[in-house]
Amino acid sequence: MRAISIRRHYLLLLAVLGLGLTLRFAQPTLVEFKRDEATIARVGQAIAYEGFRPAVGVDSSLGIDNLPLTPYLMALPLRLWSDPLSAVLFTILLNGLALPACYLLGKAMLGRRAALLATLLFAVSPWAVLYARKIWARTLPLFTLAFIACLWLAVVRKRRWALVASFAALAALLGLQLEALAFAPILGLVLLRYHRELDWRTLAMGSLVFVALLAPYVLHDARHGWPNARGLLNYAGGDGAFSWDAVRYTVALLGSQGIEGQAGPYFRQFRQALSPFWWFNHLLAALLLAGLGYGLHQALHGPTAERRRTFALLLVWLAAPVLLQLRPSTPTQQHYFVMHYPAQYLLIGAFAVALNDGLRRMARSIRQRGILSIARAVAVAGLVALCTWQLLVTSTLRATMVAHPSTGGYGIPLRDSRHAAQQARHLAEEGEIVVLSSETMPFMTETPSVFSALLFGTPHRFADGRVVLPLPERERVVYLITPDLTSLPATVLTERLAHLPELMEGPRVTLRDGLVYQTYLWESTDRAAITGGMIPLGSGIPFANNVVFAATETPERASPGSHLDIWLAWWVRTAPMTGPYHFTVQLLDAEGRLLSQDDHAGYPSAGWQAGDLVVSRFGLALPRSLSPNTYQLRAGVYRYPEIEVVPVVDPQGQPIDDGVTLGVLSVSSED
Repeated sequence: MRAISIRRHYLLLLAVLGLGLTLRFAQPTLVEFKRDEATIARVGQAIAYEGFRPAVGVDSSLGIDNLPLTPYLMALPLRLWSDPLSAVLFTILLNGLALPACYLLGKAMLGRRAALLATLLFAVSPWAVLYARKIWARTLPLFTLAFIACLWLAVVRKRRWALVASFAALAALLGLQLEALAFAPILGLVLLRYHRELDWRTLAMGSLVFVALLAPYVLHDARHGWPNARGLLNYAGGDGAFSWDAVRYTVALLGSQGIEGQAGPYFRQFRQALSPFWWFNHLLAALLLAGLGYGLHQALHGPTAERRRTFALLLVWLAAPVLLQLRPSTPTQQHYFVMHYPAQYLLIGAFAVALNDGLRRMARSIRQRGILSIARAVAVAGLVALCTWQLLVTSTLRATMVAHPSTGGYGIPLRDSRHAAQQARHLAEEGEIVVLSSETMPFMTETPSVFSALLFGTPHRFADGRVVLPLPERERVVYLITPDLTSLPATVLTERLAHLPELMEGPRVTLRDGLVYQTYLWESTDRAAITGGMIPLGSGIPFANNVVFAATETPERASPGSHLDIWLAWWVRTAPMTGPYHFTVQLLDAEGRLLSQDDHAGYPSAGWQAGDLVVSRFGLALPRSLSPNTYQLRAGVYRYPEIEVVPVVDPQGQPIDDGVTLGVLSVSSED
């Protein structure tokens, strides 16, 4: 009978692991892929293919640079396949491996029944599944489990080598995210409490390993004036206000509380679709509270030293991140507490097993085994209902992502932006892709960050399609227009791109909620059509940064309060060595007083290449109080943010003016 019971146990374990892995791996392209995820993928590509070896990682929500372990990890799958999908699959794999790791650690700590229940709850948790699929889920539970396992082996099983591994695991956790500093007090408390049992040589070796692993980051910070150290001290010493957010997020991550926010404006429909069952989250919170009470009792009064130390470690694991965030100096974020996984489920599993055993002993003492059978049946039914509810939440969220892929909560999934990038790649062949959106800066804004990773390996640049249209000096150029532009009624695209005679409309990717990625193909060596109707500015007016103003289109008459479009065509002789640069168009009166102005850097100078021809649009709003008269339209270039004017130069490169007069505007009364 014991053999049958063990066999059934491991069959259930296989089913739980299969369920958890299926939830994590299903529909892998339906994952969130915004600026943070795309930046990590792009840095990983740079490490894998471009010889980039960063000492710091991407920026954190604390305003401090993370350590670089995450992009180095992502570089492993990206070296095999440069598509960001490989990083998604690798992340899912690492988080999938956390399920058997949870079972193995739980079995060693608490027994196989508690471990199985904890693994089941961890496997089906909607928040755990969601975070398991995000590239930027920096504190991976697999690494957290490794750290706790090493500490447990060191202080409970007295394995001397495990203390060295604990220091290495803590360094790895810090390498994933700075919020893992919450684990440092856990290690400190263990060292303080059990210092008499620890070998000083092992402690010294662990400290050396920890310092060696963090040394590149610290040295980099020192060479740059300690910005991250100062930021961390400012965060730790900043004025804080008491907040229950840490407790609230800890409870929310148990199940599905608050996950409706991922549905963006459709959160009410999402909640209503599952309205009868949200109380299951309260049941999980009650189970966690009971698990905490049971764990505290065992930590204080457990029958053996091993059991007391085991539960003390579990409680400190859960409590330390919360206690450190009770008075935060900056807003607390939910993802800080991914580091709890799966401590809460281990405590619930231990409590449930203890409750079952207690009921069994009580039923035997009063000779009422039927009561025990009924209680077990009710518990199993409740567990099945709870897990079914969790599965419904995850499946409903996936369906919402498919039906509404452009919501403000989750964002456009990888599937759609990746498909658009693939269409543009196929169309470009050996040419270049120009991504036109309302954003232009990779690593700083979302759309360029996303397509910088998705178009890796294909020549591409970014421009603000609302105000500029660049034409690279190539025979084949593909324009990829993102939904934030295709949804606008009028842009530079509709004004200028549509007039190119050689332009062909390419494939489009239409999202379920109507937004569109549109592609166009331009094949020609004649770019004269783009400046058709413009007035040439002589043979071109050169500036000191190798920009040449070529042509303009300005209105001759206007009335006070009207809005004017000023067009300027310019090209790049050679790519500049400095920058960035902004362009300005100004309306001046006879005395040179500024009346209206429009500045922008719609085509960042970091992407300029020799031969680029660019058409820029500037909008001037005329004051309603403007008196009838003749005014001057001037244009120029300046370095930003220094606001340092770039002069017009003569053929010998000598400065001759601070700008160019584009034309004269006659303003008459509205009548």
